[in-house]
Amino acid sequence: MQNRIKLKICLFVLSIGAVAGQGNSVPEQLTLDQARALLSSNPDLLAAQSVVEVQRGRLDAASRRPNPTLQAGSEGLSPQSDGFGRQEFSLTFRQEIETAGKRGKRRRLREAGLEVAEWEYRQRQRELMFTLEVAYYQLVLAQENLDAAHEILERFDAVLGLIEARFREGEASGGELRRARTERYRFFEDVVSGETVLENAQDEVLALLGAEDFSRRVRAVDSFNPQWRPPPAEELRRRALAQRPALAVQRGRLTQARRQIELEKARSVPNLIPFAGYRRDFGADGVVFGIEIPLFVFDRNQGQIAEAEAQRRRQDQLLRSRRLQVLRDVETALNGFQGHLRRADELRDQVLEASRESRDIAEAAYRLGSVSLIDLLDAERAHRQTVLFYNQALYDLQISRARLKLAVGGDLR
Repeated sequence: MQNRIKLKICLFVLSIGAVAGQGNSVPEQLTLDQARALLSSNPDLLAAQSVVEVQRGRLDAASRRPNPTLQAGSEGLSPQSDGFGRQEFSLTFRQEIETAGKRGKRRRLREAGLEVAEWEYRQRQRELMFTLEVAYYQLVLAQENLDAAHEILERFDAVLGLIEARFREGEASGGELRRARTERYRFFEDVVSGETVLENAQDEVLALLGAEDFSRRVRAVDSFNPQWRPPPAEELRRRALAQRPALAVQRGRLTQARRQIELEKARSVPNLIPFAGYRRDFGADGVVFGIEIPLFVFDRNQGQIAEAEAQRRRQDQLLRSRRLQVLRDVETALNGFQGHLRRADELRDQVLEASRESRDIAEAAYRLGSVSLIDLLDAERAHRQTVLFYNQALYDLQISRARLKLAVGGDLR
C-alpha cells in the first residue's frame, strides 16, 4: 500500500512536471541528477503514465453496479376505442443483481491489472533512465575525446611552429615541413570529427529530455567514476529477485490469471433480475412484480474457465522463466563490469602514463635534435590512441555499471 501511495505521488508530480516541463529549458551545465529530474517530459514516459490512468478508469468501471432498466409500453389504443379507458398500459422497473460476488471479483481483477500497469511504468522508467545514462556518458566521452584532440592539436601546433622556424633558418627540409603539415591536418580532423560527435551527443540528451530546441548546447558536469565497486554477487542476486520490476510485472500477471479464473467461475452462476411495476389493464389498475433467472443449461462458461486456467499455467511458467532471466542478467552484467574494470585499470596503471612520458620525451628530444620527426609522430600517434582507448574503457566501465543497476532493478550506491 505504501509503495502504491508513493507511486501515485510520483505520477502526480510527473504530470505536473510534464505540463511545466513544456516550457522548461535544459541548463547549459547539466548534472546527471538534473537530467534524471527532467526526464519527466519524455513522451515515452508520459505514454506509460497514461496506461496507468487507463487502468484506473477500468478499475472504476469494474466497481460499478449494473444499471437498472425502465420499460414502458402501451397496447389496445385504436381509433374506435373510447380513449384511454380501454387501453393496456405498463411501467416496469428491473434491476440486475450480480450473484457469486461477481462485482468484487471483477474489481479484484482490475486491481491486479492496475498493479501490473504501475510496475510496467516503473520498468519503463528504469529503462529510460538507463537510456538517459548511456546518452549522458556518451556526451561525457565526446567531451573528453574532444578535449584530448584540442590538447594534442595545440601541442603539435607548437612543434609545427618550431619546424617552420627551423625551415626558415635552413635547419629543416621542405619535406619535413610538408610531412608535419600533413600530420597536423590529421590532428585537426580529429577536432572537427570530435565536435560533430559532441553535437550529436548533445542532441541525443536533449531529445530524451523532451527539448525541441536542438540549437541549445549543454555540457555534462559529471565525469566517469572508475573507483566504484559493486556489492557482492549474492547480494546483487537477492536484490534483483526482490525488486526487479520485470519480476513484479510477471507476478502481477499471474495474480491476474488467478483472479480471472475466480471471475469466470462466478460467471457460471446466473444473475437474478427482480422487477416490479404498474399495469393498467382495460381500466383496472394493478401491480406487477417477479424475478427473471437465466437458465444456464447448455453454456455454463466452461470454455472461458478452461481458457483462464490455461492462462494461469502459462503465466506460472513465464514467471519461472523471468526469474531465470533476471539471474542471468545479473551474472552477465556483473561479468561485463569486471571485464571492463580490468581493462580500465590496466590502461591507467600500465599504459596511459607510459605513453604520455614517451610522447613528452620524444617531443623534448626532437626539440634538441636527438630524434627525427618520424619518431615524434609515432610517439604522438601512440599517445593519442592510448588516450582514446582509455576514455572508451572508462565509458564502457560506466555503462556496465548502469547495465548492472538495470539488471538489479534498483540503485547501486
